[in-house]
Amino acid sequence: LLESETDADVYLSKTIGETKAGLISKISEIDESGQTALGPGLLVALGIALKGTLGSKVIICTDGLANIGLGAVDDLITEDKIKAAKNFYTKIGELAKNKGVSISLISIVGDDCKLEMLSPLAELTAGDILKVDPTNLSHDFANILSENIIATNVEVRIKLHKGLTFRNEDEKNISEDGSLLIKALGNVTAVSYTHLRAHETREDLVCRLLLEKK
Repeated sequence: LLESETDADVYLSKTIGETKAGLISKISEIDESGQTALGPGLLVALGIALKGTLGSKVIICTDGLANIGLGAVDDLITEDKIKAAKNFYTKIGELAKNKGVSISLISIVGDDCKLEMLSPLAELTAGDILKVDPTNLSHDFANILSENIIATNVEVRIKLHKGLTFRNEDEKNISEDGSLLIKALGNVTAVSYTHLRAHETREDLVCRLLLEKK
């Protein structure tokens, strides 16, 4: 859609209302060729979004598999290929998260685009994942655009009682004998949330069991 960095700067410096006609014209000129270069397209879109302000959005709308170029997921016949594809989209998600950009995914009902491979993009960046009926596409786009990013690079600190410790969390995020969790959430909207699990420490659990046995 944008042929140069200058084009990107021009469009990003104006409102959607000011650029609407030009964008529609460029989209109308696109010829479909049968393959989906989702990975390369995503990288270009993220590069453009990074030129904007914090809280910028990338919305991926696809009706099929990424089947050519970086991030192709149509031929995942070995564990190494599956791992490589997951790592590709996870790294892009991490980059977008750290730069304050959200990525949302829209796929069409009845089409297989392997959302489970693409989901880290939205999960890491406070984006949305939707499967939609084409007739409702404009409505779903509007809903995604209405969910503004209210803060970026958000970090949450949760302190437990010393008799408790976190479960199923990355060890590098836990300190103070397992009772302090420092978790990077990245982008957050008005309805963002996180969840955690905790359990009693081994010493306290043994003590409680002995008391119950008496």
